[in-house]
Amino acid sequence: MTDSTQSTHPCPFDLHDAENHAAQEAFGHFLENIPGGIFRYSAEDPGQIDYISKDLISLMGCADKAEFDQLTGGCFSGIVHPEDRQRVLDSIDQQIAVGDTDEVVYRLNRSDGEEIWVDDRGRIVTDSAGHRWFYVLVVDITSKIASERELKRAHERMNILTALSNDVVFDIECGTGYAQVFGDFKDRFAREPRQEDFVVQRRCHKECHLDIHTTDLSELMESITPDSLVDFETSTEGPDGEPVWYRYQSVVLYDEDNNAVRHVGRLLDTHEMALRESQFRRRAEKDSLTGLYNRSAALNRIEPVLCNEEVPFTFFLIDIDDFKGVNDTYGHPEGDRVLKELAEFLTNVMRHEDVVARLGGDEFAIFAKGLKDGAPLKRITEHLTRGPFATQRQTDDGKPVGPVPSISIGAVHSEGGPLTFEEVYAQADAALYEAKQKGKAQACVKPLKG
Repeated sequence: MTDSTQSTHPCPFDLHDAENHAAQEAFGHFLENIPGGIFRYSAEDPGQIDYISKDLISLMGCADKAEFDQLTGGCFSGIVHPEDRQRVLDSIDQQIAVGDTDEVVYRLNRSDGEEIWVDDRGRIVTDSAGHRWFYVLVVDITSKIASERELKRAHERMNILTALSNDVVFDIECGTGYAQVFGDFKDRFAREPRQEDFVVQRRCHKECHLDIHTTDLSELMESITPDSLVDFETSTEGPDGEPVWYRYQSVVLYDEDNNAVRHVGRLLDTHEMALRESQFRRRAEKDSLTGLYNRSAALNRIEPVLCNEEVPFTFFLIDIDDFKGVNDTYGHPEGDRVLKELAEFLTNVMRHEDVVARLGGDEFAIFAKGLKDGAPLKRITEHLTRGPFATQRQTDDGKPVGPVPSISIGAVHSEGGPLTFEEVYAQADAALYEAKQKGKAQACVKPLKG
């Protein structure tokens, strides 16, 4: 032993078999090279240390015993991190009350603040003078604690993500048949799990006899409150500039003092599902013949503007003149062609952001947000009135192939709402009726009456 590790007792251990100085030196060398370190301190207050090995001085981040004494006050409690101190002292008292040994785990009160965990094994011994001493061996278990933490985090992470996804996860140990089932199997399938639920395709020729153990996630789910759970669909820009869709789910875990301690979540790949839903939604919104918005989809886009935004707009109602005659004379396939040709025309005339819809039959509508009374409205109305049928397919003798219908338009413009769609539609319909009464193939545009 060196001077830096000695105090008033150069070697406090009974050396019954050390009959000479060489044996004592050999035993001292042995003590100094025990991994982790050893020390002795008084069991009486204030727990003064009278022996410490050089390895423990090093574990404390100190260069020598003088620095160690300055850091710890030369007592056992000074070795223990302040946040762990009371817990450790209470645990030792409880264990010594029923025996002569104790085991505690704590962080060292290092000089540099680095987190070092040790496993502390102590025994209380009474010497011949009646003084009680704690003889202690400590081993650095920082890496073990880190592994246990990561294992615990991984277990919690799997439980949380399993609970969030409503999935059932299983883990089977082939040698023993021990099967762990994570997730609420019973709630999802209305029965207890069975072996055939998991062994559906044999990968080997051994007999399977599963010992199934389910993990109850109810306590975890009770801790996941609406305030701690975030769950929504979103997207980010992909490498080609197109959105990549995913589902964001996360849970914040709190300690007993309601402080956030963990934030666990996942980004669930929902891109293909989102694309399919988008396709289905678009199909549900579109008129199957013309590809324009149907009445319901049009109202979903128009009504929020009428209710919430005081901005100018113009609403057009468009009707094919004598459309019944087209169907009766040329047949429904030709009537369908006329409807599709008009839909394409309206789409090309109007802006991309305008709502162009087929309300039903031969009745079409356009909602142009921001278009108010003035030259632009007059120009667009004139363009619409000409319709798509001015240039028709012709036979070799110059006669048109199929009907040459015209359209009538009733439109209303407003400086802003709030308004209801019914109010707007009724006045546009009245304007359309007026255009029809005046001889068709024309437009009647009026300000919306309040």
